[in-house]
Amino acid sequence: MNDCTERLAMQAYTVYNQSGGQGKTTVARDLAAAHAEVGQRVLLIDMDAQNGSLSNYLGVDDNKRNPEADDLTFHLVEQGQGEFSDLIRTAEPNVDVLPSHKRLNRVDEFLDSHENYIGQTKPDDWEYPRYERLLTVLKENGVPSEYDVVIVDPNAKADTVYYMALYATRNVVIPAVPTRSGYESIDGVADSAQGFAENQDINIGRTAVIPTMVDTRKGDHKDYARKLRDEYDAPVYFKSLSAFESAEEQYVSVFRLFSEHRSRIRKSEQNILPKYRTVVATICATFGNPLPEEAWDGEELFTGDDFWGDVEIPFAGADVADDAVDQTVGVN
Repeated sequence: MNDCTERLAMQAYTVYNQSGGQGKTTVARDLAAAHAEVGQRVLLIDMDAQNGSLSNYLGVDDNKRNPEADDLTFHLVEQGQGEFSDLIRTAEPNVDVLPSHKRLNRVDEFLDSHENYIGQTKPDDWEYPRYERLLTVLKENGVPSEYDVVIVDPNAKADTVYYMALYATRNVVIPAVPTRSGYESIDGVADSAQGFAENQDINIGRTAVIPTMVDTRKGDHKDYARKLRDEYDAPVYFKSLSAFESAEEQYVSVFRLFSEHRSRIRKSEQNILPKYRTVVATICATFGNPLPEEAWDGEELFTGDDFWGDVEIPFAGADVADDAVDQTVGVN
């Protein structure tokens, strides 16, 4: 496999942590909205068959339990019941969603059957490209030409779905709560991704680490959040705020919550959108596609505070640290 050609020619990443309760789905939802705010076309791929998944958060999971519905699983094994494009739903301006389906719980069964079927005409040394199936489906259906960004949200398991997501995106964004288990989960993600990358002879980059649900009133939270900042170059941190739950209740991103469902933004919430913008500016720069400085006004960005310190925004023309660029060529 050639890592330069057998990948999505666009900004693509998987939001993942194998530990539950790390804010994975919330982060994926709201990063998509931040990308969309600067005009980037985003496809969110929900690969979590659980009830509280990304497509549920955005109100497009109405077919999740319908046994007659077409879904990604069928297309992974070349049994799509209709056009791939018919699966995709628009959730917000510039944000489309490929919803999940309960059938994803049985994806290994479908892949095994597919392997047995097409293997009948293959030579004895043929190996079924199980983990390439998502990438193949996305490329065959023109996703790189339709979208600027692909974000995949798998379930919190190191299973086939996760590895298909990693193979397709080659990059991972890791949300982590600032506790001992959250801090240690970063190495767990890195180990699983590194082992998979070596097995598949590909590179997988750690695009960003994002501390979530930080309570700066707690000493342990403060200490672990700063460790995440210092050891993993985390650009921002997010507190546990009711706005994220309110967005879920309204089936919208936190960006749309503030623009359409709130008459005012509380003081504690005023940094939420600036932080997501700063993360997206950092992600785009890490992919080698830094945004122009005029993408947002300076006041619309998070440039640091007394707890976090100063944050440099890597816009086009700014110096980007070599180690940040290197994150696109392997798990760090």
